[in-house]
Amino acid sequence: MIKFLPIILICSTDIGTFRCNEDNAINKIEVEPQNSPISCLVEGHTKAASLAFVPKENEPFYIRIKCVPKEY
Repeated sequence: MIKFLPIILICSTDIGTFRCNEDNAINKIEVEPQNSPISCLVEGHTKAASLAFVPKENEPFYIRIKCVPKEY
């Protein structure tokens, strides 16, 4: 069965949106796999909204959510 793994990436604004990935993110959080791409994005956004992430002083950041298909 294919499920979709929500991955929350916290990236510095020095990195462009399309260059933000698991390798250069400040932090990476994996969320419980979901059954559809829509539920993956919804769960990723819900989890990201509940985070209490505190960056280093004066380090602007943004959050990117990816949904990666995985076979389970």
